[in-house]
Amino acid sequence: MKEFTIEQKDSGQRVDKYLMRIMPEASKSFLYKMMRKKNIVINDGKMEGNEILAVGDSIKIWFSDETFNKFAGVGIVVNTDEYVRAYKEIKGINILYEDDNFLIVNKPVNVLSQKASDNDLSLNEWIVGYCLNNGSVSKETLNSCKPSIVNRLDRNTSGIVLAGKTVFGLNLFGKKIKNREVSKYYLTYALGYMEGQNLLKGYHNKDNDSNKVKILTEQEYCILSQDVKDKYTEVKTAYKAIDSSSFVMEGKRIDITRLEIDLITGKAHQIRAHMASIGHPLIGDYKYGDAKVNKYLNISSQMLHAYKIVFDTDPLLGELSGREIVCQPLNQEVLEDLFLKN
Repeated sequence: MKEFTIEQKDSGQRVDKYLMRIMPEASKSFLYKMMRKKNIVINDGKMEGNEILAVGDSIKIWFSDETFNKFAGVGIVVNTDEYVRAYKEIKGINILYEDDNFLIVNKPVNVLSQKASDNDLSLNEWIVGYCLNNGSVSKETLNSCKPSIVNRLDRNTSGIVLAGKTVFGLNLFGKKIKNREVSKYYLTYALGYMEGQNLLKGYHNKDNDSNKVKILTEQEYCILSQDVKDKYTEVKTAYKAIDSSSFVMEGKRIDITRLEIDLITGKAHQIRAHMASIGHPLIGDYKYGDAKVNKYLNISSQMLHAYKIVFDTDPLLGELSGREIVCQPLNQEVLEDLFLKN
């Protein structure tokens, strides 16, 4: 018999998910069969499989050592070469916060949040490599829980990314993102003069073939047929103008506005496409913006940086409860110079 007492790092997840983590070689149907036969019990009672684990819960597994080791994959070691290589090769990632459950990093431009193809190295692999390097995870523990990011940024967007190091951390951060219990703010530079603040509402659809997003106004959305409407999702993007500047290109004065963006909903390319839809594309954005201006300024990626995240008050977050994490941009020297000169 094996007995496991649930610690905080494993709490908050369904018991069937926990069992699949500690016995990855067992099928889900087999585990449910063992629950029905009471070969696996929780707090000495029968379990259904959908119970949410709490700190102190006891899981007893009435298997022989040989059987348990077989399903636990004892002797099977995760190949960590990819993670080690990512940690060595990907440069410029800064740690903003870390504890036993959570990791918050500053992702630079030109780093994928997660793989786009099998051969890619991304922030996800880097995080596992980092945790292996500092000893917070081991090859053995990777069988049951792999550290991972819980929010994504486009390759050419820099800034704050949240990651969980434990099941507890992954579940809690994931819940906070899903329930919008964290506020995410971006700094950007948009083409054109803007002032004040506004809440933009629209309807979002991504064409996977072109990897491009279309955002419609309420009026444009309303005239669509229902089957087309079903392809769109409502999005909200709030902005506040901080200051503005201008430069002369080919004898014409071009305005630029520095903005703080409050990403209320979070869809692919939302900020870039939403700002472009109102005639203020981001500087450096070649997909939705003005390529001529971007080339003149010698900027190769959109000036968009996830610079601040604010957590709600929740004791489960520990030191992060009610806290604000701020990370200033590192890649906007060209436009900073423009604002200083003007």
